[in-house]
Amino acid sequence: MGKYYEQPSTQKRLLAARALGLIILAAFYNTAAVANDSSVKAEPATLPNIECVLNWAQTFYPNLFSPLVAGVQLSSPYTFRYYPDTNAYVGVSSADNHVYYRGPDDITPKDIGDLSVFLKESGCGARPYPVIFMHGMASTADTWIAYRSYLINNADWTFGGIPTYNQATKTVDIICPPDPDLRIKCTGSFGDFYTLNFSDNQGLFLDVQGGELAVIIQAVLEQNPGATKVLLIGHSTGGLAAREYLQGLARGLDSVTTIPYREDIAKLITIGTPHQGSFWAEACHINLDIFDSVGICDLLPAQIDSDSIAIKELQPNSSALNILNDLTTHPLPSNVSYVSIIGTGQPTLSSLIDFQSGDGIVSDTSQNLITVTGDLPLPQKSAKIDIPFRECGNKIKVPAIGKVGQTHTCETTDIGVGAEILRNLQ
Repeated sequence: MGKYYEQPSTQKRLLAARALGLIILAAFYNTAAVANDSSVKAEPATLPNIECVLNWAQTFYPNLFSPLVAGVQLSSPYTFRYYPDTNAYVGVSSADNHVYYRGPDDITPKDIGDLSVFLKESGCGARPYPVIFMHGMASTADTWIAYRSYLINNADWTFGGIPTYNQATKTVDIICPPDPDLRIKCTGSFGDFYTLNFSDNQGLFLDVQGGELAVIIQAVLEQNPGATKVLLIGHSTGGLAAREYLQGLARGLDSVTTIPYREDIAKLITIGTPHQGSFWAEACHINLDIFDSVGICDLLPAQIDSDSIAIKELQPNSSALNILNDLTTHPLPSNVSYVSIIGTGQPTLSSLIDFQSGDGIVSDTSQNLITVTGDLPLPQKSAKIDIPFRECGNKIKVPAIGKVGQTHTCETTDIGVGAEILRNLQ
């Protein structure tokens, strides 16, 4: 059992643990009513999906289930795990396919719901579509290493590899990452999920990134005969690239002809995506230096080209975003589901002097696709996740305000974001 996500400081971890304990217990009892509804179709309690659910429980709720445990124990009718640190049992009964929990103060196990409910909540159920994870600006497929490891080692997903668009050949190569420990299972072809690489992510127009995505989707579907759609998960600008393709705006690098949407996406999950741009990008582009000799571009712990195409197009009211957000002319398909995962908890510059809640780079308003779509009849939802500051972030000192941090780059390795992704995978 490998570690999943980076953890916050001890104090924050304890607070988060208490909160997560309340959340999971509330979720267990709230889902019990649904699980006991006769309209819910029960799934057979096979050993792989039982272990997957137990892995999910101990990964995302370590305050209830620790230390990490591998394998299962059997005591008819239960297949279960015991966690000595928290003196808790959790398992599945073969008598009714229900999940049972016995805490340190419980005399008998408590029925907390049908297994099928938890299979959906944990991403351990059916995998109807190949999933493609997309990175953001100044990033690569490596941003998803922690998530990749979890899906492979804890959920037994098959990793198809890293589809990478080659601008020279205009083709897609699906490669496997180097794996000196021989722990990463990768087919280099078919798979349950992929983590793509764009050919460039600061020097490409958003619509060109959308064009690369369109070709990558085709390549993934070709490797998965029988699959007709994919599910997209885009961090930051990756979500905008997906919208370029969905809205029929994508194109090749040396072409002015747009690529029509091919009805091959089932769902788009965006994480920290600047649907309405980011004032950070505008301030970075003009090399704004109001931070006591520290430039605003320094807020990101990566090499940012302040004059790049990406920075220009991410500015609020840029031509690219104005076209993308003109949903009357370029509508989002109504047969695709949309989920906005919104990183919060950090003051985020929204104008020269104003701050809003967000992840330090993108305000929560901009991250929410619903603020763009309004009352349009689209299947969509949003979820706010408070992202604790940790080593993956960065801070700068603002006169008269104090330290301002960004957790935008922490979103792909955040435990709360990870749990939200899982519950939206089906």
